[in-house]
Amino acid sequence: MDSFSSFERRFVAPYRTTFARITAPLVRLLRWLHVSPNLVSFSQVPIGGLIVYFMGTWPQLAFSLFVATLLLDSLDGALARAYGRSSQFGALFDQLCDHTRETLMIAAVALQGDLHLALAVLYPLVYATFNFLLFLCNYQRAPVPWAVKSYLIVYPGLFLYTFFQVPWMTPAVALSLAFMTTSILLALRNLSRAMG
Repeated sequence: MDSFSSFERRFVAPYRTTFARITAPLVRLLRWLHVSPNLVSFSQVPIGGLIVYFMGTWPQLAFSLFVATLLLDSLDGALARAYGRSSQFGALFDQLCDHTRETLMIAAVALQGDLHLALAVLYPLVYATFNFLLFLCNYQRAPVPWAVKSYLIVYPGLFLYTFFQVPWMTPAVALSLAFMTTSILLALRNLSRAMG
């Protein structure tokens, strides 16, 4: 199971196929080294700590590390598929690591004073609820039709913030929270229909 909306599913398989083709040599190497997909997932957490550390002094490096964590997030799935051992635990562990990465990225910006503190506290809570409910909807075979995820709003805002010092993180996070809240309401509706 995963936390993709029905709309996103149209693009997941082509993306995974392309990503698997590009990263096949790296996946083979990691498999040969007996690297666990969960270890690849977890590697996002210490890199997230580096993002917090570098955001104030080298924001472009912090953003580059953030992009690296996004690639690791795709690599863990490609590696799990190469091993042929995807599991519910692995999917949940991946979600936990993704959530930690997002929280650390938001904390990094908030610590610089460039994100309203209330939004910085609210974002990880809503993000976790959002992903958990999408996961649960897919598990119950009641997927949400669409979900505007943070990679469409927050990540471009983070790029503009780190490379051009454009102070858009507060509006970007606020807008992302509004869309995630809408998706949470859709997910709750789907779950109540599926279970009732």
